[in-house]
Amino acid sequence: MNHATELPALLVVHAEWLRAFLENHARGLFAFETLDDLVQGTHARALAERERFAYRGEPEFRAWLATLARRHVADRADHYKAGKRCAARVLRLTLSDRDHSAAGATSARLPASSKPGPSTLAERKELVVLAIKAMAALPPRDRDLVRWTSEGVPLQEQAERLGIAHDAAQRAAHRAFDRLRRLFELARRASGGDAFTSR
Repeated sequence: MNHATELPALLVVHAEWLRAFLENHARGLFAFETLDDLVQGTHARALAERERFAYRGEPEFRAWLATLARRHVADRADHYKAGKRCAARVLRLTLSDRDHSAAGATSARLPASSKPGPSTLAERKELVVLAIKAMAALPPRDRDLVRWTSEGVPLQEQAERLGIAHDAAQRAAHRAFDRLRRLFELARRASGGDAFTSR
């Protein structure tokens, strides 16, 4: 096999170069994904272009790989920006002491810190990151129920979207939030965030 013309082999040969490139261009994503995740995502994009790929030398290959890496980083950044907006709403539900039904839960407040200023902002950003990770670990239906509730979708409409009865949707939403709270607490403890409290 001539590795100069084989894309999978070229990706292996240039893996360390790609890691260094992403380390410099994707720092804002490391709260959500590992460097290995981003390398694998870029490789997947490259392999998806396999039919149109033509090797024209190392400089051209690295330029092409850099373009794919930037595109992947931009797409993942957009994904997490949308996730942050949803997670901020979800935090008001997840960390509330109130009943987590579709009605009334949206009045819960974000956790507050006794520390003023930038410290509080940093803690809340960390909580949003943890909420995004907890939501990503949910089964798809649970994730939909949590997201719909955070968006204020009435429970009856949620039931219709799922094709189930109102009572069944209510039970499912309770289970979804129970799972989310457990996942969030696991992520919080793993991050050393036991100092975060709600009130």
